[in-house]
Amino acid sequence: MNIVVANSVGVDQNGYHLVHVPSRWSLGVKNHTNCGYYPWELAYTSSLLKRETDHRVRFLDGILYAWDFDTYFQHIEKEQPDWLIMESSSRTWKEDRRLAEAAKQAFGTKVIFTGQHPMARPEEVSAVADHVCLGEYEFTVLDIIQGKDARALPGVYPNERAGLIDVNRLPFPEDTDVSRMDYHEPNCIYRQVQMYASRGCPRRCNFCAAATLYYDELNWRPRDVDNIVQEIATLKDKYPEMEGVFFDEEVHNIRPGFNIALAQKIRAEGLDGLKYEAMCEYASLDETAMREMKKAGYYKIRFGIETGSDEVARHMTLGKKHDLAKMRRMLEVGKDIGLMFYGTTSIGGLGSTEDEDKKTVDLIHELTRRGLLDEVQVSVNTPQPGTDFYNTALEKGWLRDIGDYDEFDGNGQVCVDYPHYPADRIQATFNAALEAYDRGKEEARADSLKKTLGSSLEKIGPGQRVVTLRSVRNWMISILLGALHDRTGAPTDLLAQDVVQEMFQNHKAVGSFFSYGAGFFSPDRFPRELENALRQNEYDWVVVPMANRHLEGYTNALEVARSLGGKHLMGIFADGTCLELT
Repeated sequence: MNIVVANSVGVDQNGYHLVHVPSRWSLGVKNHTNCGYYPWELAYTSSLLKRETDHRVRFLDGILYAWDFDTYFQHIEKEQPDWLIMESSSRTWKEDRRLAEAAKQAFGTKVIFTGQHPMARPEEVSAVADHVCLGEYEFTVLDIIQGKDARALPGVYPNERAGLIDVNRLPFPEDTDVSRMDYHEPNCIYRQVQMYASRGCPRRCNFCAAATLYYDELNWRPRDVDNIVQEIATLKDKYPEMEGVFFDEEVHNIRPGFNIALAQKIRAEGLDGLKYEAMCEYASLDETAMREMKKAGYYKIRFGIETGSDEVARHMTLGKKHDLAKMRRMLEVGKDIGLMFYGTTSIGGLGSTEDEDKKTVDLIHELTRRGLLDEVQVSVNTPQPGTDFYNTALEKGWLRDIGDYDEFDGNGQVCVDYPHYPADRIQATFNAALEAYDRGKEEARADSLKKTLGSSLEKIGPGQRVVTLRSVRNWMISILLGALHDRTGAPTDLLAQDVVQEMFQNHKAVGSFFSYGAGFFSPDRFPRELENALRQNEYDWVVVPMANRHLEGYTNALEVARSLGGKHLMGIFADGTCLELT
């Protein structure tokens, strides 16, 4: 049989490029996305089917390659699949359903759907799918493909979900039909492969699809340390350009003994020259474990803050995960040993009021201003169908009148409308949180970054014409503009999105503000009249600020920059160093 394991469609009918993480959230961005998450459970399913069956198994990823429906269908057509296996979210459901229906009609393909949306809406999805898999699905899919009676299988709707799997029975995930080096997360400073050293979470936050749909019970299961290190070594041998690993599971650090053992094994195998970061829980951070991790090459810890409000934390059922006093202590310890920290926060969750969410805004500003947090992710807390948050909001009548599932989008779309805290105020607080981050970062970094930029920009002479692309957060743009003004003695032109026009068009260091429109830079969608206008300015330098040094995720901005016809092209990195590019 021909079996296709397929990640979702990459570009929807409205031109949004999709960022797909179905066990957490999915979102769409205009024009281009510089963020690609490795679809890990689909990838494990693909490699498991290849190991355990003799069928022809192909892994396709429309997200990675930004395939729209028509392009994706052409690839499906080449495979003529007997089976199509997809993991869908509410945000991607419309496009995924369309592709599955087309495959069924054209080739008689049988379809297996799983993921957040199929688990939340199995009756609806069963109108398209031959089978809907619930919970952890890798071995359930294998059983179906091997011909077992799905009507009797746990984990196949309408049966109960199967038990938690032994993660050590899985092979290494798919790395043949796609390259794991091609997936990149722009906040990874190094060229890092996304890996998964554990699975599950001992918490049940009410907004989390993983906790409420994929597992539905408290759990945490680490992989065997020797096996994890073997996977790192295998990837490093395959990809000499690999600089590190991003452990992007739900929570990497529930058991300090595991982190200590893994760190020591990494060092013993000589893999401590790589750079590691991990998605952790701050309440479970341990000083001894952090020191061992730092010695093994860990450079950044990510964790969910979620909220600065004890009251909101209670309603969001964060439990022991919420301990702001411990968070501050661990940040201070981590900073003393040289670690970076990345915190995720949300606005508008269950229990929120404008005053309570302001505590989150203030916390973001405090931690960034003090230099304790290096990066912050702010999102609107979205009640994904099937989660406890969604069910409560539905029962209370707090869900907005949403037209379709596309609006369950993690990119700032507000889906709730509380009587005491309407959607427009939630959106305003979300914007205030982003502004607080930029303000705090600029206060923390202005002096040191401007000093480094002073020497980095020496090639740019007084009076030379410069245009800068707004390709990073506003705090870095503001500092860079000031440094360029000091260097040239003249304002710098800025090519930026409409959303920041009010902030920057009257900035003292900005000459002309050129509005790109909305979304990420994309050479395919760069207005020709705007390109021509900029080219006529005959710039000496085109400057592209970037959050990482390996340029992954910035090829789109660099292509736009090259199209402006400047004499020189310069990349500026977050540490203030620069690279002159061809």
